[in-house]
Amino acid sequence: MIDMLLRRPDGPSARIADGLRALGLLSVLAAFIGWGLVEVLLFLLVLLGQLLTRAAGTHPVLDGATSAVLLLASWSAVLAWYAAVPALDLAVHFAATGVLAALAFRLWLRWPEPAPQPAAGARAVLHVLSLGALLSVLWEFGEWFGYYLVSSEINVGYDDTVGDLAAGLLGSLAAGILLALRRPAADVAGGAGPHAGASGGSSGRPGGSYFPPADEG
Repeated sequence: MIDMLLRRPDGPSARIADGLRALGLLSVLAAFIGWGLVEVLLFLLVLLGQLLTRAAGTHPVLDGATSAVLLLASWSAVLAWYAAVPALDLAVHFAATGVLAALAFRLWLRWPEPAPQPAAGARAVLHVLSLGALLSVLWEFGEWFGYYLVSSEINVGYDDTVGDLAAGLLGSLAAGILLALRRPAADVAGGAGPHAGASGGSSGRPGGSYFPPADEG
């Protein structure tokens, strides 16, 4: 994982993803200067997630998408955009759960070792949807604990929770379908390691290019 974290970016997508990581670091510094401990911890958590996606050898497209969504979610909370644009909360839950479920699916396939017969097609969609459902529930638990332990300004309640869960499920379903449809091409959940093909083509394993061989990335 350390080697993947320190590798040089290969291609424009990887450089964009690293640029978003730099914005994550700048966000931590901005929170330290202009806000308080809660905001600093929030952006540190975002930066940790951004570093983990790189260390995991995530495909640059999924890597960049995850970083961008995490930054949007965190800055929307800090700048009170959720209160100003109510629909933004559902949009962020949709996008964030989708990219995180896709990322979790990739990590699940690869660790502790690559899956011998990875799920494909409808099974892959079901796995991503299941991971998204779990992440959505954990997210709502986090909001509830945050409301009681950190700040009463965190929006909780029956309508908010049900809406967030629905958006998260739809986002993870969309991510699963996208992965299944993109199997013949360079898939966003595939490896980005040193042995990955330039075109991101099929690895020869069941399920398409987002199931890289064991020695990839």
